[in-house]
Amino acid sequence: MRFSIIINTHNQIRFIKDCINSCINQDFYDYEIIVTDTSDFKINKEILRSKKIKYFHIKQKSNYPVMNQMHQVLFGFNKSKGKYICLLDGDDKFAPKKLKELNEIVANKKIYINQDLPSFFSKDKILGQDKFKKYKNNEIFKKIFIEWPQVTGTSTITVKREILKKFFIKNKPFNWKYLAIDVQLVLFCDHNFKINNELTKITLKRKHDRNLDDTFSNFFSKSFWKRRKMQHELNYFIRKKRKVNFDFLVTKFVNFFF
Repeated sequence: MRFSIIINTHNQIRFIKDCINSCINQDFYDYEIIVTDTSDFKINKEILRSKKIKYFHIKQKSNYPVMNQMHQVLFGFNKSKGKYICLLDGDDKFAPKKLKELNEIVANKKIYINQDLPSFFSKDKILGQDKFKKYKNNEIFKKIFIEWPQVTGTSTITVKREILKKFFIKNKPFNWKYLAIDVQLVLFCDHNFKINNELTKITLKRKHDRNLDDTFSNFFSKSFWKRRKMQHELNYFIRKKRKVNFDFLVTKFVNFFF
């Protein structure tokens, strides 16, 4: 098996059909789809009609949504067979060419993890790509603010099977309760392996009023600064050395008052 697509979903009935159909309609054949669902109600069987799909309705294990997502991915990973694991949130979609382009690049290069640059959409309208990407990748910006790479979302990540296994063992991901798997996995791989970023427009990230990441994206919220502090702590845990820069000092200062 070349690819396993692990879809994690929770009460995303409005979006899950589009999500699953985008996986069924790939321009590629050697893959499986594993759906790990913690929703209040099971997904309609008609949506799960493809023989490629393995569906699991499981219970939530944590009060922290990102930790429930982590449990879902681990559960799906243990049920998977693919050489490469593609992560997908239940409200996002894959372009029909995604697996085909991924297969071409992993066949020609020694790739451990791929993080593509997504396009954002709302309903059926494409909103474009991250307009701040060029600033986030600027070397001066990275030295002053953050040393870790840009994180473009869970649905943009494809990782080699043995690397994801090492991540769950070595990174102790359930210890970092505010950090979603995309942040943790990118930090882990950035230190240990080269992350490939060549592919674009093969992942479609949906913008809506219940995006999980919005909980931690408000610069003026307590949650934002708590997560920021934990990112620095995880970075230190992985690298075994402290990177003191402007971002670290501001994060430490703000958290002192919380």
